[in-house]
Amino acid sequence: MTNPSQDESVPPEEPPAVVFGRIGDVPLEALDKLIESTEAVYGDLNRVLGHPYWGDLVYHQGAAMRALREARTALDGLRAESAGARNTELGVTVATAVVDGTRHYAHSAEDKAALVDLVLRPRKPGAAHLYVWDRPHEDPEAPGPYEQLRIVTDADSEAGALNFTQETEDGELHSWHTLSAEPLADPPSLAFDAGSALKFPRSSVLGFRELRAGLDEFTRTGQRPECLGWQQARWGEP
Repeated sequence: MTNPSQDESVPPEEPPAVVFGRIGDVPLEALDKLIESTEAVYGDLNRVLGHPYWGDLVYHQGAAMRALREARTALDGLRAESAGARNTELGVTVATAVVDGTRHYAHSAEDKAALVDLVLRPRKPGAAHLYVWDRPHEDPEAPGPYEQLRIVTDADSEAGALNFTQETEDGELHSWHTLSAEPLADPPSLAFDAGSALKFPRSSVLGFRELRAGLDEFTRTGQRPECLGWQQARWGEP
């Protein structure tokens, strides 16, 4: 038998996006079922309380639960990173909006436009937040995108202000407010958040038309919108 040729022994190259997509298909559901089954064992262990083997069995059941939960966290991270890598290869970004305490996600240009409408007119008073990343920003406690927009609006006057925050890799924060080239004659008073004593300066208040243009740009680029004017963040000033 002859040895296979080099072309036959080396698998064909795949686009990285395909590889990342396959990595992201790790079946978390199977692990969840295993965790559920292992957790249920504790109920049976209580039926043999006092047996000479009971202590060792409880120890191993607890150790297994800790290992399985740690494995699930690691696999969840693997799936998230692979999704981010795949989207980066494909040039895809995901916009995440936090409005009224609920997270909303948009992948397509059409869905991102709908997300902009949502943050401009929240149902409850208070700030909305907008992020753009290589994946949905699902966990506020986990590391996420370095840039974010805070949006505070007054729907009745169709005006509002943006606060753009950028964090460096060293953890240093930089913050800017929007700056109106032509300040509104009677801008609404906008609190940094519902119930906050901090107010946006009057010079940061823009009409919805300008805000929409800036938000649309942010959902495309994830960077501070260049179509808007900006000023270093300050509070309580005219």
